[in-house]
Amino acid sequence: MGELINRFREEIDSEQARQNFGDMTEAEEPIWIGRPTVLSMLERYLLNVLVFLTHIVFFWAATGDDLDGEGRTNFVIGLAKAVLDISGVSGFVLMMLVIAKLNHYLNFSTSGRWTTSWLVINSFIPLLVVIADWSGKLLGIIFGELPDTPQWLDMYYLVLGFASCGLASILTISYQRAFVYAITDRRIHIRKQFLYLDTSIHGISFSDIENLKATPSIIGRLFGFGDLFLITASGIGLEPNSDSVSATNGPTTDNGNQITSPRGYFSLLFGWISLQRSRSNPLNDPERCLYGISDPMTIYQLINELMDSSVGPAGIIHSGLDTE
Repeated sequence: MGELINRFREEIDSEQARQNFGDMTEAEEPIWIGRPTVLSMLERYLLNVLVFLTHIVFFWAATGDDLDGEGRTNFVIGLAKAVLDISGVSGFVLMMLVIAKLNHYLNFSTSGRWTTSWLVINSFIPLLVVIADWSGKLLGIIFGELPDTPQWLDMYYLVLGFASCGLASILTISYQRAFVYAITDRRIHIRKQFLYLDTSIHGISFSDIENLKATPSIIGRLFGFGDLFLITASGIGLEPNSDSVSATNGPTTDNGNQITSPRGYFSLLFGWISLQRSRSNPLNDPERCLYGISDPMTIYQLINELMDSSVGPAGIIHSGLDTE
């Protein structure tokens, strides 16, 4: 065994590793155990900050004092404040939907259905309150006295921002800690336990690994973390290309004829909503790789040495320092 393997063997708590991974056999010897670093979820935290700042901006536009004095800067800021104040809830909904669509289209680690659903729900909460208020007043005119319906107050931008982004941050921390990875002398284990509802565990034998790829990002290189992909014959770690739609003058049939029916335009709208940037790079998914681990190049070397000891030198194993 190499010095690197012996060093990790001396540092690991074998009993703790076996407790975390119930599928680890007695014949296996734990070598390394780790999980995604906090900074590996940086994209999710930045999205939370962007959403919170959107709430703050609309709260400021609705309640802040007008800027005094002259100058181009004051004019631009004052104009932006007036536009946001006049647009009100409708402007907030539009802004949040734009953020949701851009986040979905760019196909980042934050572009999944749960994050997109959170953004869309957050967008429509003020609008639903306003509709409920208007509906209550209308029913009150028709049927007489009815209980008061909730009204959307300007301070609710702030309340919704704190509540929504605070909950999203807590879930992000829980998601980061839901994953644990272990390397033994025979295989690699990946365990997920998110909120006790979404649980999975699987192991990948060294003999099934055809390729390794370490992909620390620019930020990852600065702070010492990155992703390590385990490429197998089944394609674990690779994302299929996303579907795309092309822009035309309008929806068309398979023969290229123009469609003017409502169903055709609805299909075009649905296609635009589902449009997402295509990717052929490895998918940064904590369930499909060693995601955001500390010192990925050292772990890359460790797996190589263990594979050489277990199944002999691999046919093609390389390190790609890809950045997006």
